[in-house]
Amino acid sequence: MPTIAFDERTWVTSDTHFGHAEAPAKYRRPFPDAAAMDDALVEAINATVAPGDRLLHLGDFTGPLGTGRQRAAHAAMVRARLRCGEIHLVAGNHDPIGKAGFRDLFASVGEIVSVKGWPGGRHRVVLCHYPMRTWQGRVGGSIHLFGHAHAVLPDLGRSHDVGVDANGFAPLRLLPLLEQLAGRDIEIDRA
Repeated sequence: MPTIAFDERTWVTSDTHFGHAEAPAKYRRPFPDAAAMDDALVEAINATVAPGDRLLHLGDFTGPLGTGRQRAAHAAMVRARLRCGEIHLVAGNHDPIGKAGFRDLFASVGEIVSVKGWPGGRHRVVLCHYPMRTWQGRVGGSIHLFGHAHAVLPDLGRSHDVGVDANGFAPLRLLPLLEQLAGRDIEIDRA
Protein backbone atom coordinates (compact mmCIF):
# COMPACT_ATOMS: atom_id res chain seq x y z
CA MET A 1 0.00 0.00 0.00
CA PRO A 2 1.45 3.42 -0.89
CA THR A 3 2.12 6.11 1.67
CA ILE A 4 -1.14 7.83 2.55
CA ALA A 5 -1.04 11.47 3.60
CA PHE A 6 -2.40 12.06 7.07
CA ASP A 7 -3.38 15.73 6.89
CA GLU A 8 -6.36 18.08 7.26
CA ARG A 9 -7.85 16.68 4.03
CA THR A 10 -7.96 13.08 5.24
CA TRP A 11 -11.15 11.43 6.51
CA VAL A 12 -11.87 7.93 7.80
CA THR A 13 -14.90 5.64 7.88
CA SER A 14 -15.84 1.97 7.68
CA ASP A 15 -18.63 -0.52 7.19
CA THR A 16 -20.87 1.33 4.77
CA HIS A 17 -22.13 -2.04 3.46
CA PHE A 18 -23.39 -0.42 0.26
CA GLY A 19 -26.11 -2.57 -1.31
CA HIS A 20 -26.49 -4.92 1.66
CA ALA A 21 -30.26 -5.56 1.84
CA GLU A 22 -30.11 -6.87 5.40
CA ALA A 23 -27.94 -4.05 6.83
CA PRO A 24 -30.75 -1.68 7.91
CA ALA A 25 -32.37 -4.34 10.12
CA LYS A 26 -29.22 -6.27 11.09
CA TYR A 27 -27.32 -3.18 12.27
CA ARG A 28 -30.41 -1.23 13.41
CA ARG A 29 -29.88 1.52 10.87
CA PRO A 30 -32.73 4.05 10.47
CA PHE A 31 -33.35 3.35 6.79
CA PRO A 32 -36.29 1.50 5.21
CA ASP A 33 -34.13 -0.40 2.72
CA ALA A 34 -30.65 -0.70 1.22
CA ALA A 35 -31.33 1.87 -1.52
CA ALA A 36 -32.29 4.53 1.04
CA MET A 37 -29.26 3.56 3.14
CA ASP A 38 -26.95 3.87 0.12
CA ASP A 39 -28.40 7.29 -0.70
CA ALA A 40 -27.97 8.55 2.88
CA LEU A 41 -24.40 7.26 3.18
CA VAL A 42 -23.39 8.71 -0.20
CA GLU A 43 -24.95 12.03 0.82
CA ALA A 44 -23.09 11.99 4.17
CA ILE A 45 -19.76 11.31 2.49
CA ASN A 46 -20.32 13.97 -0.18
CA ALA A 47 -21.39 16.50 2.48
CA THR A 48 -18.14 16.08 4.45
CA VAL A 49 -15.38 14.83 2.14
CA ALA A 50 -14.53 17.44 -0.53
CA PRO A 51 -13.47 16.53 -4.08
CA GLY A 52 -9.79 17.18 -3.27
CA ASP A 53 -9.89 15.20 -0.03
CA ARG A 54 -9.02 11.56 0.60
CA LEU A 55 -11.11 8.98 2.39
CA LEU A 56 -9.64 6.03 4.27
CA HIS A 57 -12.30 3.33 4.20
CA LEU A 58 -11.54 0.56 6.67
CA GLY A 59 -13.46 -2.16 4.94
CA ASP A 60 -16.84 -3.54 4.00
CA PHE A 61 -17.40 -0.91 1.36
CA THR A 62 -20.04 -3.33 0.06
CA GLY A 63 -22.11 -5.87 1.89
CA PRO A 64 -22.73 -9.54 1.16
CA LEU A 65 -25.07 -9.08 -1.80
CA GLY A 66 -25.14 -11.72 -4.50
CA THR A 67 -21.88 -12.78 -6.10
CA GLY A 68 -18.53 -11.06 -5.84
CA ARG A 69 -19.07 -9.80 -9.39
CA GLN A 70 -22.41 -8.24 -8.36
CA ARG A 71 -20.76 -6.59 -5.33
CA ALA A 72 -18.01 -5.19 -7.56
CA ALA A 73 -20.60 -3.82 -10.01
CA HIS A 74 -22.61 -2.22 -7.21
CA ALA A 75 -19.43 -0.75 -5.71
CA ALA A 76 -18.61 0.81 -9.09
CA MET A 77 -22.04 2.47 -9.25
CA VAL A 78 -21.62 3.85 -5.72
CA ARG A 79 -18.04 5.00 -6.35
CA ALA A 80 -19.24 6.98 -9.38
CA ARG A 81 -21.57 8.92 -7.07
CA LEU A 82 -18.87 9.78 -4.50
CA ARG A 83 -17.19 13.14 -5.15
CA CYS A 84 -14.09 12.63 -3.00
CA GLY A 85 -10.83 12.58 -4.90
CA GLU A 86 -9.34 9.35 -3.69
CA ILE A 87 -10.44 6.46 -1.54
CA HIS A 88 -7.92 4.12 0.08
CA LEU A 89 -9.45 0.80 1.10
CA VAL A 90 -8.27 -1.35 3.97
CA ALA A 91 -10.22 -4.41 2.87
CA GLY A 92 -12.93 -5.98 4.99
CA ASN A 93 -14.44 -9.43 4.94
CA HIS A 94 -17.19 -8.48 2.44
CA ASP A 95 -15.01 -6.62 -0.08
CA PRO A 96 -14.57 -8.64 -3.30
CA ILE A 97 -10.94 -7.61 -3.79
CA GLY A 98 -10.29 -10.48 -6.19
CA LYS A 99 -13.06 -9.54 -8.63
CA ALA A 100 -12.25 -7.72 -11.85
CA GLY A 101 -12.46 -3.97 -11.56
CA PHE A 102 -13.03 -3.76 -7.81
CA ARG A 103 -9.46 -2.76 -6.90
CA ASP A 104 -9.50 -0.15 -9.68
CA LEU A 105 -12.17 1.83 -7.79
CA PHE A 106 -9.64 2.76 -5.10
CA ALA A 107 -6.36 4.66 -4.97
CA SER A 108 -4.95 1.72 -3.01
CA VAL A 109 -6.13 -1.52 -1.40
CA GLY A 110 -4.43 -3.29 1.49
CA GLU A 111 -5.15 -5.37 4.57
CA ILE A 112 -3.54 -3.24 7.25
CA VAL A 113 -1.85 0.16 7.45
CA SER A 114 0.74 0.96 10.11
CA VAL A 115 2.21 4.47 10.03
CA LYS A 116 4.75 5.88 12.48
CA GLY A 117 3.98 9.49 13.35
CA TRP A 118 1.51 12.00 11.93
CA PRO A 119 1.25 15.80 11.90
CA GLY A 120 0.84 16.75 15.54
CA GLY A 121 1.78 13.36 16.94
CA ARG A 122 4.68 10.97 17.18
CA HIS A 123 2.65 7.85 17.92
CA ARG A 124 2.10 4.99 15.50
CA VAL A 125 -1.34 4.65 13.89
CA VAL A 126 -2.57 1.14 13.03
CA LEU A 127 -5.60 0.88 10.74
CA CYS A 128 -7.35 -2.44 10.17
CA HIS A 129 -10.86 -3.56 9.35
CA TYR A 130 -10.83 -5.83 12.38
CA PRO A 131 -10.64 -4.60 15.97
CA MET A 132 -7.54 -5.76 17.79
CA ARG A 133 -7.24 -5.90 21.53
CA THR A 134 -3.49 -5.62 21.14
CA TRP A 135 -1.71 -3.95 18.21
CA GLN A 136 1.74 -2.76 17.17
CA GLY A 137 3.05 -0.21 19.69
CA ARG A 138 -0.06 -0.29 21.92
CA VAL A 139 1.81 -0.17 25.22
CA GLY A 140 3.92 2.69 23.85
CA GLY A 141 0.87 4.79 23.03
CA SER A 142 0.04 3.86 19.45
CA ILE A 143 -3.48 4.39 18.13
CA HIS A 144 -5.70 1.75 16.51
CA LEU A 145 -8.62 2.58 14.21
CA PHE A 146 -10.97 -0.24 13.23
CA GLY A 147 -14.36 -1.16 11.83
CA HIS A 148 -16.25 -4.47 11.66
CA ALA A 149 -17.80 -4.14 15.14
CA HIS A 150 -20.83 -2.01 14.18
CA ALA A 151 -20.74 -0.02 17.44
CA VAL A 152 -21.06 -3.03 19.75
CA LEU A 153 -17.43 -3.36 20.87
CA PRO A 154 -16.20 -0.68 23.27
CA ASP A 155 -13.00 1.18 22.56
CA LEU A 156 -9.96 0.03 24.50
CA GLY A 157 -7.39 2.66 25.44
CA ARG A 158 -6.38 4.43 22.25
CA SER A 159 -8.52 2.36 19.90
CA HIS A 160 -11.66 3.60 18.15
CA ASP A 161 -14.44 2.15 16.00
CA VAL A 162 -14.63 4.40 12.92
CA GLY A 163 -17.58 2.54 11.40
CA VAL A 164 -20.65 4.45 10.28
CA ASP A 165 -22.82 2.83 12.97
CA ALA A 166 -20.65 4.30 15.72
CA ASN A 167 -20.29 7.77 14.19
CA GLY A 168 -23.62 9.13 13.01
CA PHE A 169 -23.29 7.52 9.55
CA ALA A 170 -20.63 10.02 8.47
CA PRO A 171 -16.85 10.01 8.01
CA LEU A 172 -14.59 11.46 10.70
CA ARG A 173 -11.82 13.96 10.05
CA LEU A 174 -8.65 12.01 10.77
CA LEU A 175 -6.33 14.51 12.52
CA PRO A 176 -8.79 15.72 15.20
CA LEU A 177 -9.67 12.08 15.90
CA LEU A 178 -5.99 11.16 16.30
CA GLU A 179 -5.43 14.15 18.60
CA GLN A 180 -8.39 13.11 20.74
CA LEU A 181 -7.20 9.50 20.96
CA ALA A 182 -3.63 10.56 21.77
CA GLY A 183 -5.05 12.24 24.88
CA ARG A 184 -6.52 9.01 26.20
CA ASP A 185 -4.76 6.85 28.75
CA ILE A 186 -2.73 3.94 27.42
CA GLU A 187 -4.39 0.63 28.30
CA ILE A 188 -1.80 -1.55 30.06
CA ASP A 189 -2.18 -5.32 30.37
CA ARG A 190 -3.00 -6.31 33.92
CA ALA A 191 -1.89 -9.94 33.52
